Amino acid sequence: MGSLLHRSTDWDQQADRHTPLRDPVVTVRQLGRLGLTGSSPTRIDHTLVYTTRQGSFEVFLPPHRPRRVPRRYTAVYEVDMGVHAVRTLIRLPGIDDAHEFEASVELDWQVSDPARFVRSGHRDVPRLLLSQLEQAARPITRRFPITDSAEAEAEVLALVREGKPLGEDAGLRVLWTIRLRRDEEGIAHAQRLRAIEQATTEEVLAEQGGARADLEKAVRARTQHQHRLDLQGYEAQRIDFYREYLTRGGIDAWAMHLTQHPQDSAKAMSSLREEQRERLQAQMALIKEMLTKAGTEPFELEGPRRLAIEAFSAVFGRHVPIEEGSGKTVAEQATESRTEPDLPYLPPQPAAVDTPAWQPVVPPDTTAPEEHR
Repeated sequence: MGSLLHRSTDWDQQADRHTPLRDPVVTVRQLGRLGLTGSSPTRIDHTLVYTTRQGSFEVFLPPHRPRRVPRRYTAVYEVDMGVHAVRTLIRLPGIDDAHEFEASVELDWQVSDPARFVRSGHRDVPRLLLSQLEQAARPITRRFPITDSAEAEAEVLALVREGKPLGEDAGLRVLWTIRLRRDEEGIAHAQRLRAIEQATTEEVLAEQGGARADLEKAVRARTQHQHRLDLQGYEAQRIDFYREYLTRGGIDAWAMHLTQHPQDSAKAMSSLREEQRERLQAQMALIKEMLTKAGTEPFELEGPRRLAIEAFSAVFGRHVPIEEGSGKTVAEQATESRTEPDLPYLPPQPAAVDTPAWQPVVPPDTTAPEEHR
């Protein structure tokens, strides 16, 4: 009498290699009291976990399979050993209940210990891992306002990775990461505030730029006005300067000119000699006129004539000729110009003591009586 293998399927996900799984146990089958020889009905890339009547587990990793199903096995679990990815969003509380962090979570999980996972009895791996992550992260995010999402994220990453690895108790190997940011309402609010701030900043910068431009324009105008005033003051000083030196006469004017134009020294000296010659000739003509003036008594001109000739000879007569080609000094020409002979100087006679010089002399009256004479 032969034995029969009870091959009823207790659980079958109907999953292939590309089916997203929440439970890595693909199928569960109960075994009869008697086993049969032959290979087990399973895929070659799955692990088989057999349970015994004593409650233990025996694992057959691919490609190993039992040649005969012993009677001590009561059930077989077909476990997917592939890597499965989870991408989801969860919410974590902030420092107050009015706002929450929006956490973007990425998980890559894989069964590392099939017997431990079968013994754990978990049927939803993503929920298991996310629950562990939330349990570790909530106390951390409670310490931060949602505006400090970067600081809260760094703290979560550091502290969770220092603790027990996620899914380790269930026989899982997990790679994970998390990124915190404000919730949608907080993000929209921050975007509105940023837009207002940017618009305000642009307006302020535009006003500051306009004010700066107006200030620079005013400074330029004031500078130009001050420059014009300085030029006017400089021109006025130059006018006063030239007026003063031109008023003084030729020598000072030419001296001022030579300080600015030393190349005109020859011209200046020629002009000065011509000017000096003209001045001396004018003085000589005046002296001649005074010496030859008719109607004046010689004794009246003797003193002034001698003084004029001596002074003129002392200053000008030795070096400066008056008339071109004459070769005579001023004193010589002045002496030759006298038309009257020199006469000895006769001082005027003093008037009578009793009779003033201005009273006429009255002759005696001969008609008066003798006793009155």
